[in-house]
Amino acid sequence: MIKDNKHIPDEKYPKSIEYKGRKITFSKLSSSDKSQKILQVLKVEIDNKAFEVVEFRDGLFESGLMPYSSYESPVELVHDVIDNLPNFVK
Repeated sequence: MIKDNKHIPDEKYPKSIEYKGRKITFSKLSSSDKSQKILQVLKVEIDNKAFEVVEFRDGLFESGLMPYSSYESPVELVHDVIDNLPNFVK
């Protein structure tokens, strides 16, 4: 669950949200992490453009689209992608 743009543990992610007129969907992907640092991998789509977001066991979220950045929620990460990456700016 997302409250105040923060992920609340033990709750499901929103299936979809909107931000700045953009439709955003979240879905869980299967992953195998031998190091056991990754909790889960999410597929995120912004207006049908997909990318992956990784949730680590420490509760932080990262994506290769925003290198050197960690986020407390996948929603916060998606807002940054929309606000800062030319491929996702409307």
